[in-house]
Amino acid sequence: MKKRIGVIGCGHWGKNYVRVFNEIDGSVVLGAFDSDAEKVAALGKKYPAMKTYASARDLFADGDIDAVVISTPATTHHQLVKQALAAGKPVLVEKPMTVDLEESEELQRSAAAAGSVLMVGHTFIYNNVIRRMKELMREPGFGKVYCLYADRTHLGLIRDDVNAVWDLAAHDVSIFMYLLDQSPRWVSAVGSSFLKAGREDLGFITLMFSNGVAANIRVSWLDANKVRQLVVVGSGARLVFDDLNNLEKLRIFEKGISVERPVDSFGEFQYQLRDGSIVSPNLVLSEPLKVQCQHFIDCLNGKCRPLTDGRSGADVVRVMCAIEQSIKHNGKPVEVSNA
Repeated sequence: MKKRIGVIGCGHWGKNYVRVFNEIDGSVVLGAFDSDAEKVAALGKKYPAMKTYASARDLFADGDIDAVVISTPATTHHQLVKQALAAGKPVLVEKPMTVDLEESEELQRSAAAAGSVLMVGHTFIYNNVIRRMKELMREPGFGKVYCLYADRTHLGLIRDDVNAVWDLAAHDVSIFMYLLDQSPRWVSAVGSSFLKAGREDLGFITLMFSNGVAANIRVSWLDANKVRQLVVVGSGARLVFDDLNNLEKLRIFEKGISVERPVDSFGEFQYQLRDGSIVSPNLVLSEPLKVQCQHFIDCLNGKCRPLTDGRSGADVVRVMCAIEQSIKHNGKPVEVSNA
């Protein structure tokens, strides 16, 4: 029997969720709500069998709805997820889970107490390129992880609910934590507000992990050159993910440098250089959002637990809140609190 999904929020991502859940064999979008009635009406023309509601509470109260997707501004996530869980509905909520750590922890505890599925839409974790990168990082030829860095820039889309750091950097924070299987120990970040006072549209972020790995993120709503690139540097190889390159999304540079052994002379080291080919591996590409939505359906059917569950979603918010604090203190390092 198909899982009947209700969608809250019918903007850019909401429309995609409606499309994808209607394309998946195991689900159908039964109904949708948005505070902008015109958005729901537009979707209704494409999906005439889809029910509409006067409010989010009406959707939550519908006993025919099996689970809810929340794709609204981040500042509204806490109350909507809370209401959905209270109504007994499993939830898939867009990233970030909330913009407040205590609110994220509260939702995670509520879902755990109710034994309900709470999943966060960190879509890049369901991207086959990111998953392949994680596999490559564990191969002997990659060696020791040295650093990671990411660029995520474009001209707009300017959001009203969060700044560019919350909007864009949350992607890379979740990716770094997934690739390294850990949270950063401390962060340092600076940001600037050129378009609207008090809302950063440019940010430079450094994260330091307990194993000595350093990571850096640059985000911007101001750059006319759209960039979506993530790099992982190891002692034996370098991995480059370019999300805008449809021909070679992932390249492996089989080149690296490592210390072979220290020599007797003070301050001198012998280095081992590795030179090799540049490889573009053959990847089976699929729509990450569809992979994520199928995973949600599998979780509802008891086949697995969410890869990006409430706990991992709250951990990302924990790091983002530390980044926000560092920006407020002009780049002062801020320790990331423990869960």
